[in-house]
Amino acid sequence: MTHFTLDQAFVRLRGGQLEFLLVLENVAGARHRETLTFPTRNTIEAVRRAAKHLAYRGDITEVSQVRLRREERGVLKDDASLQRLFVGEFARHSEEDA
Repeated sequence: MTHFTLDQAFVRLRGGQLEFLLVLENVAGARHRETLTFPTRNTIEAVRRAAKHLAYRGDITEVSQVRLRREERGVLKDDASLQRLFVGEFARHSEEDA
């Protein structure tokens, strides 16, 4: 199984749902992009669900240095509070799974 580090996450509203574009990197430095979509407009709920989803997958080994950016009116902005929430939720669910 290939293991990844989560490098970046972009959160944006698309069609009434929140979409996460994830940029994952493996140990060799190759990047992989994937998208998760959550049927909610609540950013906090979606961040928690994304973190839980990734923690339970088992192939994501590191998220603490993720750069989380939220799109607001077409502009991407770093969001430190969402980043902290994401990292904390990921750690909590990773521990539950262990």
